[in-house]
Amino acid sequence: MDSERTALYAAELAAFEGTDLERLRTFAELAAVVDEVLSAPWWPGPHVELQRTRADSRSSSTRCDSHRDDRLVRIRLAPNQLTVATVAHEMAHALAGVDVGHGPIFRAAYVDMVAMITNIDSTDRRLDLHVKQLVDACAAAGIAIGGRNWPAPPSSASGAIAL
Repeated sequence: MDSERTALYAAELAAFEGTDLERLRTFAELAAVVDEVLSAPWWPGPHVELQRTRADSRSSSTRCDSHRDDRLVRIRLAPNQLTVATVAHEMAHALAGVDVGHGPIFRAAYVDMVAMITNIDSTDRRLDLHVKQLVDACAAAGIAIGGRNWPAPPSSASGAIAL
């Protein structure tokens, strides 16, 4: 386990436990979210392929594979982790690069993925609630959010995903 993973997992729990981001969804719903992110003009990351894990798997994962000379990231979702929070976490690995672990660059990608996936309605005063919860939870856990190596996601609902 990389050194910052435990602190990040605690921050995730503090930020998202009991929220709609932790509600179990169908694989099809989450696949639609991933498809919308990948088709958004903003998406600066590699191609992502979403798969299910074995039925008895307990954790999701993100791996980088070679596919016809292009970079391909495979996200595998475990049955007990079919949540928007898990998709945002795993998509952050794809955006930041699977080799960066859970450090500051990953956390910047995670904040951007939460923003991209959850900014549903620009008239909703809770628009950035989940982003704020994640940022605050990381600060409380003593883990910094780094700078991004990609363009910022759109700040309006025009580039957001509707769940």
